[in-house]
Amino acid sequence: MTKKIDLLTASVALGVASYAAIILDCLAHDQFGLSDRQICRSAVAAAFLIALVLGAASFSKEAGKAKSSDPRR
Repeated sequence: MTKKIDLLTASVALGVASYAAIILDCLAHDQFGLSDRQICRSAVAAAFLIALVLGAASFSKEAGKAKSSDPRR
């Protein structure tokens, strides 16, 4: 069973993520007084960590499928 994401779902997800990023930027800048450089560094670090977690989860699922489909085991 394969899951396919259509263009509408992807564009809505991207729009929601963009809106959330704008709100968080305004909050960090106006309420907490963080500089643009601090916000940028934090955003890049968070994006890297999220990508790392998603990549690890994806690879572990693929490794589990490969192990279970091996006829010799």
